[in-house]
Amino acid sequence: GRASSASIHKFSCVTLSTKQLDVRNLVSYEKQQVPTNAIMFITAKGIRICVRHDQKWVKTAIKKIDQRRAAKRK
Repeated sequence: GRASSASIHKFSCVTLSTKQLDVRNLVSYEKQQVPTNAIMFITAKGIRICVRHDQKWVKTAIKKIDQRRAAKRK
């Protein structure tokens, strides 16, 4: 059979950025457990940037994105 990894079409976090991102440029995020526990932020330009999930600013950014999403639904 074919290797199951060939069917993975999702971008996965291999290297993590250490710099803090501007929350205003972030439109979305995805949580990842494999190959490492990380958060992948997606910018307005569609750039995917992976960061460590346990940083304080990351938690704040996720909250802001969630609030923005909730506001759009109203």
